[in-house]
Amino acid sequence: MSTQALIAATMFAGLGLFFFAMHFLCVNLKRLADQKLKQRIARLTSSAPAGLSVGAILIVLTQSGTAAVFLLVGLVRAGMLTLKQVQPVILGLNLGAGLIVLFLTMDIRIAVLLLIGAAGILYAFGSRHKEQITGAAIGVGLLFLGLQIMRDAASQLETQAWFVHFVESTAGAPLLAFVAGIVLTLFAQSSIAVSAVMIVFLQSGLLGLQDGIMFVYGANVGGSILMMLLSINLSGVQRQVAVYNFGLNMSSALILVPMFYLETMTGLPLVIFLVSSLSDNPGTQAALAYVLFNVLPVPVLLLLLNQSADLLRRISPQTRVEVGAMPKHLVPPFPEPACIAQRLVELELIRLLQLIADGFDCLRIGRKSGELHENLEATGALHKIIEEAVNDIAARRTLLPEDHERIDMLVRILYTVGAMRDTLKDLGSEIANLRRQRPELTFSDSAIEGLDAILSVLISIAHDRDADTLEILARLTSKRGNGINAIKVAYLQDESLLKMQDRGRLLNAMNLCERLIWLFGETGRAYGRVGRSQVEVLSCVFETQAGLKRLRA
Repeated sequence: MSTQALIAATMFAGLGLFFFAMHFLCVNLKRLADQKLKQRIARLTSSAPAGLSVGAILIVLTQSGTAAVFLLVGLVRAGMLTLKQVQPVILGLNLGAGLIVLFLTMDIRIAVLLLIGAAGILYAFGSRHKEQITGAAIGVGLLFLGLQIMRDAASQLETQAWFVHFVESTAGAPLLAFVAGIVLTLFAQSSIAVSAVMIVFLQSGLLGLQDGIMFVYGANVGGSILMMLLSINLSGVQRQVAVYNFGLNMSSALILVPMFYLETMTGLPLVIFLVSSLSDNPGTQAALAYVLFNVLPVPVLLLLLNQSADLLRRISPQTRVEVGAMPKHLVPPFPEPACIAQRLVELELIRLLQLIADGFDCLRIGRKSGELHENLEATGALHKIIEEAVNDIAARRTLLPEDHERIDMLVRILYTVGAMRDTLKDLGSEIANLRRQRPELTFSDSAIEGLDAILSVLISIAHDRDADTLEILARLTSKRGNGINAIKVAYLQDESLLKMQDRGRLLNAMNLCERLIWLFGETGRAYGRVGRSQVEVLSCVFETQAGLKRLRA
């Protein structure tokens, strides 16, 4: 096997391991992202200076801006960071990257291998409730291992005659050196690694200072292009993170590249003069240019966090999943007394029921096949957030007996709504198959209309707890009620059109519809035991608090 083929295969394997690690890390971060951990991370990045520090530490640990940014993407995807919190962290990544290039002595390969080994053993033989932590640790280790494999393969390029010839051909052609920095970073997956190799060549005399400066500029731009390529299938907030980093480096390039040519053509003392006055070492001079590239836009962007966040939202709007999964009322820390937090849970539960109703809309004829999947993903994410909030509220020591009783009812409602989501997923698969195999059947359309109508009654109960509406829902969801009977009639109409061997799928769809109707009834009965609506109780609580304030005054 030729050396070139081995290098290419090694880099391809590293890339595959990188993508697997990203997925594995994301799955475990989602499972790990409970309310307490989210609050800790939120506090850690609550201010811009703290975010800068976190970013600088992160890049020091990873030695790769690409890996660090995709770690942030995973945190955003898991709901652990917001866009405004991520921006200073990305700025800190760039500041830390500049410092790393100045030292170029850190090697974390041993640490990564030890991390994978220890986490793998704990994942296999440790306690079940620690699997999320060890799984996330394995994901981090594999992520860095994949990048390290790619970097090791790229480092072998230094021994290849074509690579050395490519670098030497840029001598005396700064623009070509700029392009070379971009291209080599795309291959090596790390602007830091490419810049490190370039500094070796610079110190050996293969490159001049002007070529070296343009090379590091190109390496930074190449890193941003790489991130955009790796995030091509991302959308919403996740893509916003990659776009922000791309804009950060491109803004530096748009300033510093023209300054470079202005200095070389006119002799005006700018960047080359600055780095030459700070050090006589060509490698250090190029590293200082790398630092300047990453530091230059930071002060301005720190002042424009809100404006840049608005621009990013326009460039890459939130996806349907992100909008549906974003809590509107449950924003930690949850308020005291506990009864107010419970009512906020009820408000969020109404949104969860509305997402289920939107799921039925996704099953109607003419809707895209992927819409139901997006709806179910948003429903599952919001369900997890509400579940974490309920657990957090239930853990309080100040709860009264009536609070515990109400929380038990909310847990029951949350459980039945989760079962609705799972049943809706199965029903969606059956309906898709029925329509594909027997498009002339009318059962699917009739079932969707009937289920949606019953769910609308349930949502009305969640809002106001009206006794008459509760009675209507009870009639609709009883074993011999109108809801079940309508589903059976629709089934019998289509059953006569099918042969015996084809009736199984239709029967399964009917059973799923009956299960949904039963779940609607159970949820309605639970709401009936919860008591007054959240609007009435919240008004009462606010009036009581206002009265206490007047008495204290």
